[in-house]
Amino acid sequence: MSLKTKRSLQANGTNKRFSKLTKSHYYMLSKVAKYLVEHQIAVIILAYILEVPGSEKFLFLRENPKTGHYEKSMDDTFFIFFWVVTFTLLRAVTMEYILVPIAKKGRIKKMTQRTRFAEQGWSFLYYSIFWTFGMYIMYHSPYWFDTTYFWKGYPHKELTYLLKSYYLLQLAFWLQQLFVVNIEKRRKDFVEMTTHHVVTISLMFFSYIFNFTRIGNAVLCTMDFADILLPLAKMLKYLRFNMFCDVLFGIFMVSWLVTRHYIYGHIIYSTWTEPLLYIEYKWVPEEDYYFTKNVQRFFLFLFCILQAIIIFWFCLISNVAYKVIKGDGAHDSRSSDSERLGMRILNQLHI
Repeated sequence: MSLKTKRSLQANGTNKRFSKLTKSHYYMLSKVAKYLVEHQIAVIILAYILEVPGSEKFLFLRENPKTGHYEKSMDDTFFIFFWVVTFTLLRAVTMEYILVPIAKKGRIKKMTQRTRFAEQGWSFLYYSIFWTFGMYIMYHSPYWFDTTYFWKGYPHKELTYLLKSYYLLQLAFWLQQLFVVNIEKRRKDFVEMTTHHVVTISLMFFSYIFNFTRIGNAVLCTMDFADILLPLAKMLKYLRFNMFCDVLFGIFMVSWLVTRHYIYGHIIYSTWTEPLLYIEYKWVPEEDYYFTKNVQRFFLFLFCILQAIIIFWFCLISNVAYKVIKGDGAHDSRSSDSERLGMRILNQLHI
C-alpha cells in the first residue's frame, strides 16, 4: 500500500470521526435548544420570582410614573417575545387538551379533520376574545365611530394600559401567525396569506412606532369580526350541523362586506382626506410627531394592499358560492346530498 493511499485512508477515518463528533455535537445543541424553547416561559417566570434583574420586562409593561399612562419603549420587545412564545404554548395546549377531545366527542373520526377542527377552534377563541377586547377599548374612546379623532390631538403617544397591552398582544399574535401558517397544511392561497400577515404586522409595527394606535385599533376590530364567524362555520361543518353552518355562512358573507369593505373603506378614506383638517405635515421625532406626506402614502399603500388581498378572497368565495347556487361543481368527494349551501361552499373552497 502506497504512502499516499495510507494518508488518504487516515484522512477518511479522521473525517468520519470528526463527522460523528460534529453530528453528536449538533444533536446535543439541538436538544438543549429544544429544551430551552419548551421551557423558556417557566424560565422567565422563575427568573422573575428569583428577582433576576430585567426579567420583569418580559411580564409587565412600564408605566410613566408622572402621568400614570404608558408610552412605547424598547422594553416592549421583551413583552412581545414572551407572548409570541406564550401564544404558541396556549395554542398547542388548547388544541390538544380541549379542542381535539371535543372533536372526538363530536364523532369526527379522521385525525386530519380533528386537527383542522382544533385549528379553527383556536382561531374562533382568539378572535372572539380580542375582537371583544378591541371593541371595548373603542367604545370607551373618543374615536368610537368618529374618524376625526384618529387625527385630533395627534401625536397620541400616551396610551392606557388596556390599549397598549391589546396592541402588543395583537402584534405578538400576528408574529406567531407567520410561524403557524408554515406548520399548518399548505393552503392554495399560501402566498396571499403570508403577504396578508406581513402587511398586517407592518401596519401594526409602524402605527405603534408613529403613534397611530387609534386607527390601528379600528382596523383590527373591522378585520377580526369576520374571523370569528368563518372558523365557527368550519367547526360546524366538521360537526355536521348543516343548517347552522348554512345560516352562519350567510351571516359571515354579509359581515365581510360590511366590515372589511364598507367600514374599512371609510378608514382608508379618512387616512386619505382627513388628516390635514386637524394636523400638519411635519417630522419632529423629539416630540414623537411622525406625520409627513410620505408617511401618509406609506400607510395608504399598505391599506390598499390589504384591501386588494381581501377583495381577492371575497371574489374567490363569491365565485364558489355562485357555482354552488348555479349547480356547477356543487358536490365533491366529501359532499353529500343532505348538505346545504354553506356546507357545500366550504367544501368547494377546501377549507
